[in-house]
Amino acid sequence: MKQFGIYIARWFIVLLVLFYLLDALYTWVYKNSVPRNKVSYVLSEKNRDIDYIFLGSSRVDNFIDSRTVEKITGKKTLNLGVQGAKLDDYYLMLQLLKKQDIRAAVIFVQVDYVYNMTGTSVILKSELMPYISDPLISKYIKERDPDFWKLKHIPFYRYMVYGYKLGFREFISSLIQKKPRVSLNNGYNAKYGSTGLLKSALPDRIITNNKVVDAMQVFADKNNMKLVFFTSPLCGNTKNISFIKKLEKKFDHFMNYSEIFKSKDQYFFNCSHVNDKGAQAFSTQIAEDIVSKYQN
Repeated sequence: MKQFGIYIARWFIVLLVLFYLLDALYTWVYKNSVPRNKVSYVLSEKNRDIDYIFLGSSRVDNFIDSRTVEKITGKKTLNLGVQGAKLDDYYLMLQLLKKQDIRAAVIFVQVDYVYNMTGTSVILKSELMPYISDPLISKYIKERDPDFWKLKHIPFYRYMVYGYKLGFREFISSLIQKKPRVSLNNGYNAKYGSTGLLKSALPDRIITNNKVVDAMQVFADKNNMKLVFFTSPLCGNTKNISFIKKLEKKFDHFMNYSEIFKSKDQYFFNCSHVNDKGAQAFSTQIAEDIVSKYQN
């Protein structure tokens, strides 16, 4: 029995050492490889001036072609939209921009039904895992994930939990310095065609206020950042579209594009997302408005 216990203890130590080595290796590779997502891209940059930055969810990621905006405005533009992102995630990105000393003349923040929501994007949270030792990111995860202690202190646990995003395939891609499919200098992730599902609904009520939005505005004022909130287009068959009018009253600066394509179904991949044709039309429209409102 004693020999068996020693045998188990030896294997436990071997596995523990292996997990520590794997954790260190994965972390080093992800931190030192070519950036393959928008979190790692922001954390790889330092002391930069970018005229216009767009923050949001897929309704930025799939909507704003930075190159189109740049051609019209003549200004450097960056799309930092993240799939599934919520307001907490926008706020974190805002803080990371400050941390990395990335300055913008105007930061455009896309908001719609997310105004009623709390929480964080699983996609964005997975992208934070290699940087969990960073105080800002550590605090963010700790406040939102009950497994924080295990994620931070059990070796390799975070890479197993988020294996679908940070597993062996992504590790190898990072190790060989493979560039991502989407150019992170632009950030635009195009969709093509249509699913044919052009039907959706917004909430039938709006909350009185959103504490994260309030915190973002206080943070921006304190750090001399100019925030402008906007809503991306929705298809014509969207119920409770009056929600956006109620939302508009919550902000001093708000650009409402919710209904600009209500008669142009050909611009939509689905009711909440445009295809590439729609994205080009929208990027052109918002760029022209930026020129008229913020460059004159």
